[in-house]
Amino acid sequence: MDFKVIVDTLASLASFIAITSVMVGWYRSVRKPLKIKRVVIHRNHDSSTFILVIQNRQQYPVTIKRAYCYKRKIFEVMKKNGGYPEYAERLSSSEELFINTNTFEVPASANTDIRIKASGAPEVPKSLLFSLDTSHGYHELWCKDITVVDIGKAEAYSVVYQDEYRSKAAAKFAYYWKILIELTTVFKERR
Repeated sequence: MDFKVIVDTLASLASFIAITSVMVGWYRSVRKPLKIKRVVIHRNHDSSTFILVIQNRQQYPVTIKRAYCYKRKIFEVMKKNGGYPEYAERLSSSEELFINTNTFEVPASANTDIRIKASGAPEVPKSLLFSLDTSHGYHELWCKDITVVDIGKAEAYSVVYQDEYRSKAAAKFAYYWKILIELTTVFKERR
């Protein structure tokens, strides 16, 4: 092997590592410091408790000054008299689930549970929008991992089968196999 080929290969590898480390550093710096990983909602007939699992992805603590929760954004197209059409995204109070003005501190590089009480038992969509006013700016965060627990509500059902498995792979295989059997049974019944 030629000495020049080895030097060129090592120089290319060094430049690739440098570019990659700069890109990773840039990505980490532009990310929002907080992420709402999960929301659990305990709901009864007159009130709800929102439990937010918040992750701080930075090496410094972040203080949440105000938190708002919305079902969705409102998108408007409007034309004022004598003007041009305008597009706007808005957070509407009609889509609001709660407002919280208590201050919470999320420690550096940590996960924290925050409990927020709200009045009423609203219908909850598949994803929620959180508008957070923090010590490091204003952030809009979406959360799709939502679990609603209705407290004081009983459900009665009968079980056709319930199997236990020691591994996740075996359970997933059995689950998909039983779905396939259900679909073929339904298909045969329709013929």
